[in-house]
Amino acid sequence: MSSSISEATAAPGSLALHRRLGVQLGLAVAVVVGVSFLTTGWIAVERQRETLTRQFTLRLLSETRSLALAASGPLLHRDPEFELRPFVVKALSQVPDLVDLVVLDTQNKVLGHRDLLQVGRDLTQRPMGTRVVLPGIAAGDAWLEGNEIVIEQPILRLDERIGTLVARASRAGIEASLHRAQSHLMWLGGAGTLVAIAAVLLLVRLNLRPLDELRRGVLRLASGDLATRVRVRRRNELGLFADLVNSMAAGLQAAQTNLIQKERLDRELEIARDLQSMLLPQAAAPPTGYQLQAHYVPALEVSGDYYDVLPLDADRVALVTADVSGKGVPGLVVMSMLRTALHMLAPVDGDVEGALVQASRMLRKSLRPGMFVTCLYGVLNTRQNTFHYVSAGHCPPILFGAKEPRLLEAGGKPIGLFPDAIFERSLRAHTVQLEPGAGLVLYSDGLVEAMDTAGGTLGFEAVLGRLRALPAAPPSAVVGSLLDAVDRHRGARAHSDDLTLIVLRRDGQGAAAGTGRATDTVSAVDNGRTGA
Repeated sequence: MSSSISEATAAPGSLALHRRLGVQLGLAVAVVVGVSFLTTGWIAVERQRETLTRQFTLRLLSETRSLALAASGPLLHRDPEFELRPFVVKALSQVPDLVDLVVLDTQNKVLGHRDLLQVGRDLTQRPMGTRVVLPGIAAGDAWLEGNEIVIEQPILRLDERIGTLVARASRAGIEASLHRAQSHLMWLGGAGTLVAIAAVLLLVRLNLRPLDELRRGVLRLASGDLATRVRVRRRNELGLFADLVNSMAAGLQAAQTNLIQKERLDRELEIARDLQSMLLPQAAAPPTGYQLQAHYVPALEVSGDYYDVLPLDADRVALVTADVSGKGVPGLVVMSMLRTALHMLAPVDGDVEGALVQASRMLRKSLRPGMFVTCLYGVLNTRQNTFHYVSAGHCPPILFGAKEPRLLEAGGKPIGLFPDAIFERSLRAHTVQLEPGAGLVLYSDGLVEAMDTAGGTLGFEAVLGRLRALPAAPPSAVVGSLLDAVDRHRGARAHSDDLTLIVLRRDGQGAAAGTGRATDTVSAVDNGRTGA
């Protein structure tokens, strides 16, 4: 595509854009000027024809009135036809515009004519197809007949009509004059049109030459050369357009740079997601005599929540839920450090407090100012059916089952905010006995602090209400119910925080078998659900 654009740029015709546009505008101006000039000239000629015809007719009326007065004498003689013929011949010779002159009696019979054979002919009716011009002027009438003007003048004697004089004159002189005027107008119109075309071509050449530079610049941009800039010195519309093109090129160049950076960042986040999925437990058999289900939903591409199920020996399993302040890659780094520390310090003697204190010492120096970690770390003893745990500022576990669900004790200070001595004194280990059918919910604050569109949180009461309705449900059903409560509360609002759930239930009286041990395994779910 870039090669075709380069060929188009180098084509001979591409450098004469202003010339082609000039020719097009010149032709348009020629048509407009020509049509306007012809229309105006035709109107002017027609008005001139009417004016000249009127003046010519008025002059003829004046001359025919004099002839009618002179014809009254011979018309009263005994043989008027003999005396009127010389009168007619003389009048035709004296008035050059007259082509015919006839004298009629009161019955419209021809008495005077240059041709004696026409004497006695009846001229009662006018020829068909004539139109009257200047009717009723003075004492006569005038009308057009082809290219001739016919004048009728009454011949009076003591205010009594004794005959009619009919004169016929040619308008050839008028038409010749108009033809000369039309020729002059055509010459002037043609010259004016040529001058207009030349002026348009010159103006286009002077003002639109920068279009070639604009065109070449846009083609270079289209070929992918976003570093190109159009240089137009004119401060008119073309100069402003060149500035806009340059601004667009700069914006596209910046957008391309940002896109490359975003793609690199997306790739890094994809790697971080893959790394996090490797850090979270993929699948493990539930502890003997228990059902267990885990679920987490990240608010961003990479979650700051962490959970783990770590088998210690045949009778003990360590359960961890943690929440790192700050999401994204920094949260992932801290999460991986916490996981490494807890895997290294997994208590052999059941000292969950000591394990968390040691983990805090390992993390504290690596945390940025203001960053901290809340964590609940506990050990499930399947032989004694106890859960021995300690909380570092994390959400309190929830005990549910046949009895009323309730929040267990938690407390403690978060990792990373306080000196080691203060942090260690804040920790309190707790032990809860799990009766047959009893269950535990370990979670992050993304559960109870899920917000609706108005900013209200879900709260503990709603969570306890859901657990109260599921006294004997398997962990998968409990997870599905809690996630449904979060979704109904959020509505159209997106997740505002990471959400992690671990639901543990002891088999026994009142506990549902669920779907079997094969399905109640620990699973890491990314933006999805399990066992709903």
